[in-house]
Amino acid sequence: MIEPDWVTEFGASERTAADCSAVWQRMIVDIALTESQRDAGAAYCLAVARVAEAERLISRDGLVVAGANGHLVKHPATTLVTAYSASVRALQNSLGLTPYAAARNATMAKSGTDPYDPPETPEDRRREAAQLAALKKFEEWV
Repeated sequence: MIEPDWVTEFGASERTAADCSAVWQRMIVDIALTESQRDAGAAYCLAVARVAEAERLISRDGLVVAGANGHLVKHPATTLVTAYSASVRALQNSLGLTPYAAARNATMAKSGTDPYDPPETPEDRRREAAQLAALKKFEEWV
């Protein structure tokens, strides 16, 4: 499987592209991605790299920063860490990158069912909308 061009395909910075490439190389060793899993694998690499990028910002600036009114507020990147960490966990499960997920995927392959795929709820949609709003706010801040 050919590694994505992180800069061209996803607009990643050089640092993020390097992080993505390192994750991709480790992931390819752990699992044999199919062509249909390539996008999920790329999303996983980007999410891991973006968690690292947000953590670097927090390390540089501290957990609290001056807000627009001058008062201290939690660093906006903490919201990104939470959102992208949730994506990392979901993609790890989807791709079978944890022992539990690998065993579940093997069981699903034998039975042809996916017991881990619950129906989407209104709460899921609200949580996703809040995460997207936080991401947009952070991107405006940076």
